[in-house]
Parts: sequence; structure tokens; C-alpha cells
Amino acid sequence: MQNILLLVPRLNIGGAESYVALVARNLKSIGYNVFIASGGGMLASQLQHEGIKHFFLPIRLSKYISAILLKRIIKKYNINLIHANSEAAGIVAVKMRNKYNLSVPIIYTAHGILPPKVKNIINQVDKIIAVSNFSKQAAIKEGYYADKIEVIYNGVDTEKFCPQRQDKNKLRKQYNIPQNAFTMIIVSRIKNLRNKGHQHLLDILKNYPETKSWHLVVIGKGNGLSTLKQKIKEYNLQDRVHLLGHKTDVENYTDIADVIVLPSYFETFGLVLAEGMAMKKPAVAFNVGGIPEVIDNNRTGFLVKYNDNDDLVKKLNCLATNKNLCAQMGKEARKKVKAEFSSQQMMKNLLKVYTLYFK
Repeated sequence: MQNILLLVPRLNIGGAESYVALVARNLKSIGYNVFIASGGGMLASQLQHEGIKHFFLPIRLSKYISAILLKRIIKKYNINLIHANSEAAGIVAVKMRNKYNLSVPIIYTAHGILPPKVKNIINQVDKIIAVSNFSKQAAIKEGYYADKIEVIYNGVDTEKFCPQRQDKNKLRKQYNIPQNAFTMIIVSRIKNLRNKGHQHLLDILKNYPETKSWHLVVIGKGNGLSTLKQKIKEYNLQDRVHLLGHKTDVENYTDIADVIVLPSYFETFGLVLAEGMAMKKPAVAFNVGGIPEVIDNNRTGFLVKYNDNDDLVKKLNCLATNKNLCAQMGKEARKKVKAEFSSQQMMKNLLKVYTLYFK
């Protein structure tokens, strides 16, 4: 059986980190020998408890030391393929291979937009995986080799993210949300209030009469949390905006809402939308980046004009005032995720790439 090493700068909770954990667990379940090297984190401990060997690699602190340690891991454990995640991990893998003249193939997943400054290094990997057609085209424009880029959408565990995991009424009672109140949920790092759209959601709750009974559930943490709390108080929204904090089991809270929202300024894919959709929630987001590949407008949710609060309220109000439409879009949303974004589909496509480089 092949030995596969997954490389990522850290293993805390985040998009690339969750992706690595999902890939590792799936590889292990089908019999591959899978290893992970990273700077550590909460997920590293969890995966080690599950029998997936983890190596500490200070990728963010020293690419030189990381390259030395990486070479030792490859030789000791007879690694057949490296799957690097993030710019820093890709650079370490390529520099290590060049310095020590090793023949191990490198697959690289670009979780964000590839910057032009690293194209000479990243173009040396054997295959670049883009998480959306949008990110593929952006990379090609920056000078990355088109023939090396393949689109494989991020996967959602549709058994974990399944509807009615929790009792909606009990959840709402727990957080003082009226049973019949139209409720949105946003799941995101709170970097600042504009980046992922928190400010837009507060503004519509404050300024539009049709939203006066709506509620918003916020899951996440970050440097912008204190500012968010201040703004909620300033807008007098303490009773309608519910801060749940950081959750490692988002799937156990999503049932509280009617719709998942992400009026973000930029997304290469929008995995949290796909996860919410898997739980039969219509998705509403700005029409940016890779979002149109996730949301089928008017079928699984709504695409909103960029930075347009009027349009955001209009689209959300369609769902707030029509429960049948909301339910129908939710059904179509789960159907789309199962067909296009399931973890099984992602692994099937990923293994096709892997096997091209197995000896």
C-alpha cells in the first residue's frame, strides 16, 4: 500500500486544516498509510488519537529546518507522494525535493488565490489542485501552468452534515430565539466586520423594517469579535444577534437556522455554504469568486449583488415570507451537495490524481 504524506503549516480549525483532516481520515479508512506533518494544533492531537501519525514541522518558522526534517520523514517512512496544502507547505516541499534531489511527486492544493510571486516555485509541483474553476482561471492569468491545474471541489461529509441532527425547537429555546422567527446563521472567522459580511448583516437588521423580527446566529471567533460585540450593543441588537462562539461541531447548531448566509467580499469556494446546504439550508451570499459554483441561483439559494444591502434584504425576505420556497430550496441544496460536493466525490477525484504518480 502507498505511503502518503499530507503537509500543512498548522492543524488548528480552519478551511485548509479541515480539508487535510477529512482527506487523512478518508485515506486511512480505505487502507492507505497516511501521515501528516504540520506545526501542530488541536486537530493534530485528534488525528493522532485516531491512529494517524503526525510529525512536527515548523513550516511557518523555518523553511530551512522544515526541509531537513521533511527529507528525513520521506526517507524513513518511504513516502510515495506528498500532498502539500497552502503556499508555505508547497514551497517547503519543492525546495526540499530540489535540494536533496529526491523523486517524490508533489501534489499541491491551492486553498486560496495563488499569488504571482511564488509561481516559479509552485509551478514545479506535479499537479496543482484548484478548489473552484474561478481559482483555476485566476491562477492561469497569473502565469501558472494550465496543464498542471485540475479543479477538485472541496468535500462535505454529508453523513455528518445532515438535516435534523438536533431538535430545532430545543436549540431555539436554549438561545432565546422565538420558534417562528426567521433566523440566519453565519459561520466564519471574525477577522473584521467587513471581510465576511458581519457588518452587512448587522446593518440590515438595524435599518430595514422587514427584518425587525429576524434573528442572526453567529458562529466563530477572531480579532474582530470585540468590535462585533460593541456594534451589536450600539445597534441595540442584543436580543436578536446570538454569539455562539467557536464551535468544532458546527453541524450540531446549524439546525437552529432557516438559511445560511455569507455576504463575504471574497471566497475561492465557500465551504461553509456547502456544509449548510448539506443540512437543507438555502444559501445566500454575494456573487463573488467561486460562490456561483456553490449556489445555483434561484434553485439552492440566492446570489446577491456585491455590496448591495437592498438586494440582500430582498433575497432573504423571499425566504422569510415563503416557508415552502425555503424548504424547497433546502431540499435542492442538499441534493446539489450530495451530487457535486460530497467527500466521496472529492476523494474519488483526488485518488485519480494520486494514482497518476504512484510507482
